[in-house]
Amino acid sequence: MGLDKLEFKKLKGWLQNAARDRRLVSVALILGMAGIVLIWLSSLSPHEKPEPEPDESSRQFDSFQYRKELEEDLCRIVRAMTGDSAPQVMVTLEDSGSGEYAADGRESGGDRESSYVILKDSGGAEHGLAIRQRQPRVQGAVIVTKAAGDPAVREKLVNAARALLGVSAGRVCVVEGG
Repeated sequence: MGLDKLEFKKLKGWLQNAARDRRLVSVALILGMAGIVLIWLSSLSPHEKPEPEPDESSRQFDSFQYRKELEEDLCRIVRAMTGDSAPQVMVTLEDSGSGEYAADGRESGGDRESSYVILKDSGGAEHGLAIRQRQPRVQGAVIVTKAAGDPAVREKLVNAARALLGVSAGRVCVVEGG
């Protein structure tokens, strides 16, 4: 349903006449400016949005990833120390870590209000602005290796795990298996 030549010529003539009429140009200019001002004013008004809490699912993923990295690191150390090609290592965590998030504090009529500073990523997801993040705390570790039958090797593995994980010897269990 395109415009035929006659309708196109009529539209073109009407637009040329409208462009010559100063009143019509002035009205169009005023309406355009009013639209711009309204858009600008709408960006200034406070939007009542619920404050998103720190994303629990991303924290759990981060702690899962952190645990896997610790297990891989410890497994590499056990292989290097014992020569065992397939040791089994498991690390358990006490918590999923924690974070401190930036807050914007305002005083209103003697009351102090605060809200989190929220950032939007390129995908549109909102996240709090983290000031500090604490890694999850390690609860303990189990190492299963063929070389654990030797008490001297077992003690070296416990000391290596203590150093890597930052836990006491009582939180590291080394057993023979394979």
